[in-house]
Amino acid sequence: MVVLVSLAAAWAARGVRFDMSIDVWFLEDDPDLVSYHRFLETFDSDQIVVLAWEDPGLWTEEGLAFLHRFTERLESISFDPPADEGLPSFGVQRARSITSVSEVLAQPGSLTVSRLYDPDEPPDPLELKERVMSSEQLRGALVSEDGRVCSVLLVVDHLTDQAHLKIELAAAIREVVAELAPLRSVQVATAGPTFLDDAFFRYTERDIATIFPLMFVVIVLAMLMLFRSVWALPLPLAVVLLTCLWVTGGMGLFGMGMTIIHSAVYPMLLGVAIACSIHVITRTLLLRAKGLEPEPASKEALRQMLAPCFYTMATTIAGLLSLCSADLLPVRQMGVLGAVGVAFAFVLTFALGPWLLPLLPAPSGGAEGQTTALHRWWKLLDKALVALASMVQRRAVVVALASFVLLLVALVGLRDLSVGSNPMNYFKKAESVRTDVLYVDEHLAGASSLEVFIDTGEPDRLKSPEVLRKMERVQEFLGQMDGVGATVSLADYVKEMNRAMRGGDEQHRSIPDTRAEVAQLLLMLDEPQDLESLVDFDFQRARITATMRLSHSQKLAGEVPAVEALLAREFPSPMTASATGMSKLISNMETYLLRSQLRSLALAFVTVLFFMTLALRSIRLGLLSMIPNVLPIGMALGMMGWLGIPLDPGTAMTGAVALGLVVDDTVHFLHHFRERTILGDDLATATRITLHDTGRAITMTSIILVAGFWLLTLASFQPNIYFGLLCGIAILLALFANLLVLPAVLALVRPRLR
Repeated sequence: MVVLVSLAAAWAARGVRFDMSIDVWFLEDDPDLVSYHRFLETFDSDQIVVLAWEDPGLWTEEGLAFLHRFTERLESISFDPPADEGLPSFGVQRARSITSVSEVLAQPGSLTVSRLYDPDEPPDPLELKERVMSSEQLRGALVSEDGRVCSVLLVVDHLTDQAHLKIELAAAIREVVAELAPLRSVQVATAGPTFLDDAFFRYTERDIATIFPLMFVVIVLAMLMLFRSVWALPLPLAVVLLTCLWVTGGMGLFGMGMTIIHSAVYPMLLGVAIACSIHVITRTLLLRAKGLEPEPASKEALRQMLAPCFYTMATTIAGLLSLCSADLLPVRQMGVLGAVGVAFAFVLTFALGPWLLPLLPAPSGGAEGQTTALHRWWKLLDKALVALASMVQRRAVVVALASFVLLLVALVGLRDLSVGSNPMNYFKKAESVRTDVLYVDEHLAGASSLEVFIDTGEPDRLKSPEVLRKMERVQEFLGQMDGVGATVSLADYVKEMNRAMRGGDEQHRSIPDTRAEVAQLLLMLDEPQDLESLVDFDFQRARITATMRLSHSQKLAGEVPAVEALLAREFPSPMTASATGMSKLISNMETYLLRSQLRSLALAFVTVLFFMTLALRSIRLGLLSMIPNVLPIGMALGMMGWLGIPLDPGTAMTGAVALGLVVDDTVHFLHHFRERTILGDDLATATRITLHDTGRAITMTSIILVAGFWLLTLASFQPNIYFGLLCGIAILLALFANLLVLPAVLALVRPRLR
């Protein structure tokens, strides 16, 4: 059966694909995602790419000719996907630079759209500079305020879940840059969602290829250190390999895409999958040391460990499934995959145990037959644990108070906890994908956008001066927001056409007074296709595009309520207007992250408490068992504020995941402690024997879990690094809490267990 399931999982795993789209973060019925898709049905893309560079000789014939050539090459990028994919051609829809934009000129009986730059008859560079720098629409958007940095703005096809197409597009743009940039010795910065998605793919692939092998190195070293025999490796290695394979197969079977969040599930499963193996192997060796033969010892060890391992599995699953209350889809999927993986590990341990545990060699000497330096180290640890039990009994009040004070100090850090959903900040500060975004944001209008989607409810209503003035007021409001570099809409075109018709005087750059005048201007436009990106064919739906600096996008969350209130006032029913676009979705993530953290942590606490009470058959003991687990979680979350670690898609999972993991050691401790008290031991004796019998396994499983999570600090993404770091810290703190705080609490409360 295991072989058949593994073969099926391997086949299904082939279908796992990387998914870096903004859509993947949200639930299918999320109102803002639905609104975004409705916007894309009318205007097929909001995806932009900005290429920018500083050129001291920009305003020369050679500099402008180079920019024109660069723009044309980029605009020609197009691909035809393989026929079996059933996808249309994709690539760059249009490229804008100061050599490709147009101006409106009045001719007898018509309005002519003419390019500012004609390559066949190049204009005087200084005259062109004056016209560009005097334009509010061009200065700051396509050239920097000082005129030294120029840019090409690409509007690219919107590709939702086609990761390979995004990668091809990014590679094609880089190829053009590599070919042309040396001709003028310029350093070109590239920014925009396409390059963020490309980096997500490359770095995730690199992390999996790097971290996954290191996981097995950790397992091998840990098991050899603990059991000093290669025959201790088959069970944990088989459990880890098959668990990861089955989980990946499940992803492929249910069509889940691989994201930066999903890649963090494997190090987590490493520690969880072998924790049960360690306890089972430890118990088997203890029974072998008492004289049992391999097979009877293995079966008896599995029987004795079934209940505690089941409850550790249940509590871990409870913590992970609490993530299903999150509003972000990858976080939900992470919870499900982790929970399913834990269940797989439990089943595999007890299914393969009868076959692999008898392979363990018999202890040969001493209580457990080991006389090496490593064994002497373990014996020293055992003695230290026994001494620790005696100390805690004498200093229970001091230990309890000290831990409480440390918790309070840590929680003070929550005051400085910030929420960060900006995808740019997922990358390390030195990464080019991040420095390029910062360069574009510093010198230009930005490489992201906030869209306002307007539906007037009837055809031609956008020709009304009243509606156009509403759009103008919205643009003025957006333009004052922090991070907005430029705005554009149909109203800008109408004002520019009106100015051209009235002799080019800037004072006439305004919206006409009557609907007939607006309609006449639009009728006279000889190339109305220039408006297709701003208004639909019926002049019923329109967009206002606010170009934003991606480094400022997280500040948008505080502005969104004011924007939505303004839109509600300006466009009452039957008209509708809504803020949408990538920047709006990113701002929503901040609200979702905070809400998800609180909700999942509360749910994890309740469900873990339920299973602990069930496992220990005591409500009082169940409540006491939460103390050494809430302490490290609270301290880890408080440390986020002290260390300046933001609440992001990775760290939002920390509380629930860590709680589900750290409680495992508490289960083993209290299960053994309860058995000793039932046998008649007093509290001090039960504590001492429990620490001696379980302390080694608890210590080693905790160390392996910490090592597994701290492997994530080698990752490329800040959310994964912080998630691994914080979970490791929480598990390490939980180890000390279980060895110190839990015995102290038991000594103070003295629960009745018999």
